[in-house]
Amino acid sequence: MASRGRARGRAGRGAPAPGGGSNGGAAAGPVGGGATAAPAPRGRGRGRGAAAVSDTPPTEQLAGMNIQAPAGVRERGNRFATPLFRPENVKDTRGNTGQKIDLLTNYFEINVRDNKPLYQYHVDFNPVVKADSVKLRKALVHRIECLRNRHLFDGMILYCPDRLNETEFVVQKKEGDRVTISMKLTQEVTTSSDQFIQLVNIIFNQIADRHMGLDRIRRDYFNPGKAVVISQHKVELWPGYEFSIRKYSHGVLLGLDVKHKIVRTDTVLSAMNQMVSSGRGGQQENIRRELMGAIVITKYNNKTYRIDDVIFNLSPKDVVQLRSGPISYVDYYKNNYNLTIRDLNQPLLLSIVKTKDPGTGERTEKQIHLVPEVCYMTGLTDAMRSNFRVMQDLAQYTKQDPEKKKRTLEEFRQTVESSTEARDLLQSWGLEVSPAILELDGRKLKPEQILMKNGQPFPCDARKESFDNITRKNFVIQSVDINNDYLIICTSRDVTHSNTFKDTCAKVGPACGINIQANGKVVSINSDRANDFIEAIRSNVTSNTKIVICLVPNDRKDRYDAIKKHCCIEQPIPSQVLVTKNLQPKKAMSVVTKVVLQMNAKLGGELWSINIPMQGVMFVGIDTYHDSGSNKSVGGFVASMNNACTRYFSKTTWQESKQELISQLQTCTREALQQYRKLNNAFPQRVIIFRDGVGDGQLLAVKEIELESIKKALHELPQMPNLVFTVVTKRIQQRFFQKQGNRLNNPGPGSIVDTKVTSDALFDFYLVPQSVGQGTVTPTHYNVLAFETNLQPDHLQQIAFKLCHVYFNWTGTIRVPAVCQYAHKLAFLVGNHLNKDPSPQLANYLYYL
Repeated sequence: MASRGRARGRAGRGAPAPGGGSNGGAAAGPVGGGATAAPAPRGRGRGRGAAAVSDTPPTEQLAGMNIQAPAGVRERGNRFATPLFRPENVKDTRGNTGQKIDLLTNYFEINVRDNKPLYQYHVDFNPVVKADSVKLRKALVHRIECLRNRHLFDGMILYCPDRLNETEFVVQKKEGDRVTISMKLTQEVTTSSDQFIQLVNIIFNQIADRHMGLDRIRRDYFNPGKAVVISQHKVELWPGYEFSIRKYSHGVLLGLDVKHKIVRTDTVLSAMNQMVSSGRGGQQENIRRELMGAIVITKYNNKTYRIDDVIFNLSPKDVVQLRSGPISYVDYYKNNYNLTIRDLNQPLLLSIVKTKDPGTGERTEKQIHLVPEVCYMTGLTDAMRSNFRVMQDLAQYTKQDPEKKKRTLEEFRQTVESSTEARDLLQSWGLEVSPAILELDGRKLKPEQILMKNGQPFPCDARKESFDNITRKNFVIQSVDINNDYLIICTSRDVTHSNTFKDTCAKVGPACGINIQANGKVVSINSDRANDFIEAIRSNVTSNTKIVICLVPNDRKDRYDAIKKHCCIEQPIPSQVLVTKNLQPKKAMSVVTKVVLQMNAKLGGELWSINIPMQGVMFVGIDTYHDSGSNKSVGGFVASMNNACTRYFSKTTWQESKQELISQLQTCTREALQQYRKLNNAFPQRVIIFRDGVGDGQLLAVKEIELESIKKALHELPQMPNLVFTVVTKRIQQRFFQKQGNRLNNPGPGSIVDTKVTSDALFDFYLVPQSVGQGTVTPTHYNVLAFETNLQPDHLQQIAFKLCHVYFNWTGTIRVPAVCQYAHKLAFLVGNHLNKDPSPQLANYLYYL
């Protein structure tokens, strides 16, 4: 079913902090009244709003890095720093199993001339220039001849590539007043420091912004002037780049990836009008539900905002209080952007942005009101994602094969090199970009074998690592005797589809070793209302009914939610919801085969397995789901209960909205251990945990909170089991291209990289688990926070690849270990559909598939 929740990553972040007020919207006080801050001045100003600080900058900040991120970027400390997370007992993090392969990656080396340090100075003004007058302070420093175009200054701390011979300068204000600027050397910034890396990032941001004609949107750079308009789908594709400079085991590297910003050509107002014309009841609540959490862009300044609410009691005719006096939103947009607001009765959008005081560092929230008529939707709707034609047309531009991607990366470097200003800027700081992307060695693991009934092994397709034909033609490991003990509920007009479903089940089930017959009970209802489905379930489920199948005419979320809530909470029983259009003659056989396998898995059956040569291991997957329409986030916890990795225990937890960390892991782990002992007559000897959905900035908290909570539960056992805790990240920048003769191709499934683009401060590696038919394959990053075991890095790499084969919803490898994907499916079902803990009676079933 379609998801309403926001995906993790960039779309999940709040709107960027406005420059000079609201950045094109109107910053507001409490809705419905109160003073409002001034909207942003026109243009692409980088200034910040006024800060209530003392005239003298706080001296305790001088010792640390204080360069501000450019306006529009949410600061989260130094995101380029890499704290030491490598387990102390691990000396060598590299493996050696597999065949050596030659790779290229999307990284350029950054060479630093003579490893020369940079110099940090504290700047004083006499007479005093207030610390919150950042713009004036920068303008005055810019007038120092020897520093022009050779410094970085945030209003308090200055960096330059050379040590200053003079430290006192006299400059003149526009009014003619003279100001003495004194500079005190506070430290030398070495090339190995995190401060140096952050400074290099700022320099490259300046190059992209000032010398390449790119516009910054959040952390990426795009070129709206080269937008590709796909008129038939009402979208534009803005080409651009994502880049960052970090220190890796090979040195300082520039990571670069091609990005595309999807901007819809319809405004938010037109989207709202379409919602109203659809005729669904509760128009205001429907609009709120559809828009909250969405990211919009204002094209007059290319800034993005997250919609936090729709304010229906405000309109563009309302007045906002500026420093220069009151003004209506209509007049504000006309005066500042020459935009004419035509619909004077439209509501306003509310975006809550977080800003950081440049003097005190204190974070505050500011409310910004936006006019829907001048805001454009970004990203794809669920309907667009499910439209094959839309995705196919977009893929022509967004999915570049390795050869084309390499050329695009090299074009970026050539553009920098061909700009005299960019080249001079790099040379002045002693920086040079290598002419070619980085080469490195990788290893490819052997293809796995899939185990079917009686342990019979079948080799996977070596190129795609898929096994669809294997599961279709061979018996599952363990089947549930469904027979005729299933209940189908459908509307009277879909009875024909129910017969098709039953007959097809009876054909494909026995071929897979699953006993399901064609005489299951069918209950016909008069309408497709959710209540009618619920009442039919309540009245017709008996003690013999093993599973409920609801055939529905479309994928309406409210009906799906109601069915799942009833079957997972009120009347616990495995359930399957199937849209009838998937039972058309051309699709029926393929679809029903997958449904029958899924039904068997939901009832506790075991479909296939993989050879994992270890006994007494409990694998755990953890993930978190955030629903934009809820004030709670859901944590999913799934643990394997047998050596074959075919049976699982699950539990959910709740935490505050958008909170990624799970606070109840001690309880979850304790219950999983007890269930493991109940089924195996012993506690596990090893616990191997894969934690999905954690950003780099949360690693320390995960290690200190989540990992410690799990250890507390393990310490309660008579003997502490071996523990491995690994953070799994899918949204990464790294890409790898395999050299095969004169061509570049995607590395095959099972490819491992653990050199050069890994970090000396981490125990990490990259795994390519899948193949892709189009574009460039994305590897998965594994970062090991605990390795209290006698296993070797090789073993963990192989285990991770093996576990990508045992997700019962897909007859092939997936991007993460199966326990992670099960945890995601669980958290998504509970957070997006149930909004309440499922019945404990279902804890040992894969009901969330």
